[in-house]
Amino acid sequence: MTGEDYLSFMAKIFFSDKKYQEECIETARGITGLNERLKSKIGTYSKGMMRKLLLARAIMTRPKLAILDEPTSGLDVINALEIRNTIREFAKKGMSVLLSSHNMLEIEYLSDRVGIIHEGIIYDAGTPNELKKKYESANLEEVFAKVAG
Repeated sequence: MTGEDYLSFMAKIFFSDKKYQEECIETARGITGLNERLKSKIGTYSKGMMRKLLLARAIMTRPKLAILDEPTSGLDVINALEIRNTIREFAKKGMSVLLSSHNMLEIEYLSDRVGIIHEGIIYDAGTPNELKKKYESANLEEVFAKVAG
């Protein structure tokens, strides 16, 4: 299956109306930035390309809430930054995002509110600045280490 086939298939799952399907696919094309590579088989994609395709699939329907688990895990700096910027862009347009990540610096960069969870227990929650101030820490990695360590 090509990237284009995959996006088309997913759009058909969400919408029966062809107009909405095409709008979703067009949105996804923009999110991926893969252009002509969308015509290539998914099996030939790099990890970064695959992450972009999966992010596009998750948010192409413009859900009220997007749940993203480790969206930049294992990516190089450039691909991770592109994905973070896309998430921020859609959040600015009103989409809520529930983001799960072990990368506390990424969480700090992307989040308005943060929950510190360790071994299934929520230890604290607040804005990144509130948590850093409360735990006298320079960043959320240090907060996490103090709370869960």
